Parts: sequence; C-alpha cells; structure tokens
Amino acid sequence: MVETVRADGPEQQRDLVHRAAQVLSGGGLIVLPTESSYVLAGLSHSVDAVARLEEFSQGSMTLLPRSVDEAFDFLPDLSRTGKKLARRCWPGPVILAAESGAAKGGLAESLGRNSAGLLGGSRVSVTVSSEPTVAEIGRLLPAPLIAVLPESPACSAGSLNGLSEGAEFIVDTGDVRFPDGPTSVSLSGETYSVFREGIVSSQSVRRMTAEVILFVCTGNTCRSPMAEALFRQMLAARIGCQPDDLPDHGFFISSAGIAASYGSPASAESETLVAERGADLSGHESQPLTERLLNHADFVYTMTRGHRSAIVTRRPDVADRVHVLAGDGSDIPDPIGGGMDEYERCRQAIEQHLNRILAELPLSDPT
Repeated sequence: MVETVRADGPEQQRDLVHRAAQVLSGGGLIVLPTESSYVLAGLSHSVDAVARLEEFSQGSMTLLPRSVDEAFDFLPDLSRTGKKLARRCWPGPVILAAESGAAKGGLAESLGRNSAGLLGGSRVSVTVSSEPTVAEIGRLLPAPLIAVLPESPACSAGSLNGLSEGAEFIVDTGDVRFPDGPTSVSLSGETYSVFREGIVSSQSVRRMTAEVILFVCTGNTCRSPMAEALFRQMLAARIGCQPDDLPDHGFFISSAGIAASYGSPASAESETLVAERGADLSGHESQPLTERLLNHADFVYTMTRGHRSAIVTRRPDVADRVHVLAGDGSDIPDPIGGGMDEYERCRQAIEQHLNRILAELPLSDPT
C-alpha cells in the first residue's frame, strides 16, 4: 500500500517538500495535488521517471513548468493567442495543448528521448500550477515536473485509483480547491477550442483571448483617462456596439499611471472634454500600473517617452508591447494646472493619435 504523507504544520511541510524533491530527483514518482486535481508526477529530465509515467499515461503527459516564463522557454513558438491565454490564466487550472511545432527550438527538445510522451504526438500539453506545495517542491528541482492526469479529476488523495500504484508516496493536502477540475484548451495557430470545460468557463476563456489595450500617464487622472474614454467610444462606434459591450466583442480598454494612487477621480476638465465626444469619465478611479496589468496587456500606449522608458527599464520583457502614443515618438504634455485651453490641446493631440491606432487595429469580431 502506498504511503500517504500529510503536513500538519510548517516544520512537517518543510520535511515533506524536501522528501518529495529527493524522491523526484532520484527518478521516483509521487502523487501531488494541483489546484484542480491530484496527479502522478515525476521529474521531466529523469529517464526512469518518464518511462514509468508512460506506463500509466497511454502516451499523453502534461508538463508543469515552474513559471509562465519557463513555459515560454519550452514553447518558444506558441501562437499569439496561446501566449495571451498563458499570461492570463497561469498559474491556474487551465491546460493548454499546443501544436508540437510550438516547442520547436525550445527547452522541450533538451529532454531528448525523455520527451517521447510529451512531443511524440501532434500536441504538447502544458500547465503552470498555482498550488503552493507544487511551487515549493519545484523550487528545489533542476527541471520541471511532468505529470499524468486522471481521466476524471481526482479531488482527494484517495481518488486516483490505479495511478497511485506507481508512486513512492502520496502528498495529501486535503480536497483540491477547484473540484470541477481543470479546463483544457486545444490551440491550432491563432484559433482555439475548449475540449474540456472545468472550473474556468468557455466564456472566460474567450474573454482571455481579447485584445487588452492600456493607456498610461503619470497620475491616471488627466491624459490616460481621456485616452481610455475616447478610445472606448471611438472603438465602440467603429464596431457598432455600446462601450460597455466591448469585452463581448473582444476588447478590454483601460488606463493606469506609473505614479498613481488608487481611487482618485478624473480631473473635471478631462471629464468635461470627453463628455463633448459622448464619452463618460464620471465613474473613473485612478489605479497604479501593476505587474498584473502589464502582464495582461497586448498594447500599452504611454503619453511620453519617459513613461515608456520607465516601464521598459523595469520590465524589458514587455518592450515589444509598449509604445509611445504619438506615432512620431513625441510627448503629450501634462495639462494639469494649465487651464481648459491646455486640456483642449491635449485632447486634440490624443484624438489624432487614437485615430491612427484605430485604423491599424485588427477588428475581427469574435461574435
């Protein structure tokens, strides 16, 4: 009978994590909880572990990278749609099954003959778990885990049936957080299909593939709110919907400030001027530019070169998604304290550049 190990406190948790890492590094298998199912897991670089997993997998295994960035290292040619889903749903209970070509030139090829169950077919199955125990064990390992998932989600340590027979021991942390199981998404180029709907609904997956456009200034009370409100109005008119319905047509429009606080209203001048265009800033509340906003945004438009430089210096990995709003790279000055005439010039400049962006934006409506 397979031993079941529980952690009843911090010290026991540390012992469990170290024991699990030792077994996995030696080529053994263990049962681990993800957020949506218990799985049978081994070290992806271990020939013995992968060979044993293949006995239970019927040729299908899922790679568990330790971060979204590591997942991209394994799938360097993942489609733009796939990257959107990865950035927005990981870590979390979503499995992406990409075409095997997405792994070409990536770290998956370094697995060598270990990759047979991962790259042997037409698809590469990958997920990044948010379960703390998985993350803690992963930090002690030289390579990501590879796992076999049961046909139906295993919500407790005792519901894996035959899969647990291959394990050295079972890590039991109680019932999983999402008993509906993971959502599985199949990617084919820029198209996708949900072939198993779990805790994340098909509608949520569809919204995760939307274009997220973010406007950035300093305090998020003047320039970027005007850009957000005006562009939302312009885009809705172009598509033929109401601004509030843009998410259902594949677009999320937002704004933030690199030195903003939470909850400040838009300036009275900004609110008045966008209202003249039929847009509404009465409910605006400022927000700072966070890592989450940057991770989710497809297009980030800054009001000045200095704003862009501040973002890219901190996050060089998003440089290809961050642009100065003005196509010629010029700055849109801050109108605060300058009176209505200054705000009017600011609005005109913003509108000019928004019209260019709108003309260049691909408008394939998913509905």
